[in-house]
Amino acid sequence: MIKIGRILVSLEMREVYLEGQLLQLGSRAFDILELLIRAAGKTVTKDEILRHVWPNSVVEENNIHVQLSALRRIFGAGSQVIRTISGRGYRLMMPVVEVDDSVGARDMATTARARPSRSSGLPLCYTPLIGRDDAIADLSGALKATPIVTLLGPGGIGKTQLGIAVAKSIAAASDWEVCFITLASVNDAQSVVETVAQALGVSHTGSVVPLDCLFDAVRGRKLLVLLDNCEHVIESAATICELLVQASAELRILATSREPLRTYDERFYWVTPLETPDEGASSQAILACGSVRMFVAQMNALNTPVQNDRGSLEMVATICRRLDGLPLALELAASRAAIFGIRKLVAELDDRFQSLTGGRRTAPPRQQTLEAALDWSYRLLSDTERVVLHRLGVFQARFSLDAACEIAACGRMTHNDITEAIVGLASKCFLMTTFDSRTKEYFLLESMREYALLKLYGSDEADEVLARKANYMAPAYEQPYGRIFGADTPVGKYSMESAASR
Repeated sequence: MIKIGRILVSLEMREVYLEGQLLQLGSRAFDILELLIRAAGKTVTKDEILRHVWPNSVVEENNIHVQLSALRRIFGAGSQVIRTISGRGYRLMMPVVEVDDSVGARDMATTARARPSRSSGLPLCYTPLIGRDDAIADLSGALKATPIVTLLGPGGIGKTQLGIAVAKSIAAASDWEVCFITLASVNDAQSVVETVAQALGVSHTGSVVPLDCLFDAVRGRKLLVLLDNCEHVIESAATICELLVQASAELRILATSREPLRTYDERFYWVTPLETPDEGASSQAILACGSVRMFVAQMNALNTPVQNDRGSLEMVATICRRLDGLPLALELAASRAAIFGIRKLVAELDDRFQSLTGGRRTAPPRQQTLEAALDWSYRLLSDTERVVLHRLGVFQARFSLDAACEIAACGRMTHNDITEAIVGLASKCFLMTTFDSRTKEYFLLESMREYALLKLYGSDEADEVLARKANYMAPAYEQPYGRIFGADTPVGKYSMESAASR
């Protein structure tokens, strides 16, 4: 067993521990760590890493950066344990100490597993967290000043994984305890209370948990509660959160939800999709994007490295753009591409709900297919919100509130009904909004738009909605840039061209 700072490494068992907790580390990241350890403080060149980690493959140097990022995270934010030697390679800067214990390395590993950790309740993450370093820092800072922070975003965007990473970072850098509570399997107020009470170690008699027991369980503790999947029991979750923070000034709650809790002193953090490459981007720019790095890392984990020729990189860029940089969609896409190749995957994106179905068997059902992830959120909408979502699927680009009302307000729905539904859809992360134009505009991510259109075409009102759109767009045929979306905006031009091309 080898000790590097607070990290214990078993080269024989290929395991890494932090304060008794077994860490999840990919095989290639461990290969690099082993190479650095055996170098005994000497510089390991990039060529040596490529030969050792990818002996039978030709891969881009960016793959090294991805694996090194995973290694540096286990040593702590801002750590200089692994230093980049400019133009040469990488070096392990901290002394490597061989632990000589009579128990032996295997028994030490067993003992380490059994030792409690302040973050031992956190689940393992099986996919790499890429492109979220700034978010982890921002959220860690926000939790110092705000009792409740809620991670908001559509299904599959990685809220849970980001929350776990933030909790681990806080636990590693402070004396705060971490308590992970998932509400995914509960469906009523009493179940929420019982689940929270059990996680906090509350023991009680009777069928109902007294709220005083929850107060006593958190009072005087430096505690970070990661409350996951709040959206389907949002009112109960909000009530519990307010009660807990009132009971202890040192309690912090990091919640994940698809809509705000709307509690007192709550701060929102919108989890955005990973950055995607622009069309025509250079190979270097493509490889630098977070969505591409994640897709490549997933392909590498499946022992199917992506070739770094221009054609392959452009296909990967297309996949990432069309999947909106959503981590779950990228993970499912990589599983598909590992079997059939990226060229076939690109061809299948028009029928993505049939092809993106290869999620982990051990994942919750809603994370095993792209359609299931959207179904979970869709079931939480009101009837009016569902109908309006179907109708908004006809928009291929950004649209204004006026345009939405004109096209979606058919049947018995009024403009006020549409406005209220759009407020609900935006707060529940179905509709994205823009903040860089003179008037606020809305748009659907491509996968959400495809989902909405499937629902629309399955209804009996598709023809009427499409006809209303055609009538509304008619002036665009007569003017260079159209007056519907604004003559001086790229959106206006794009919408007019889209209409003219049909």
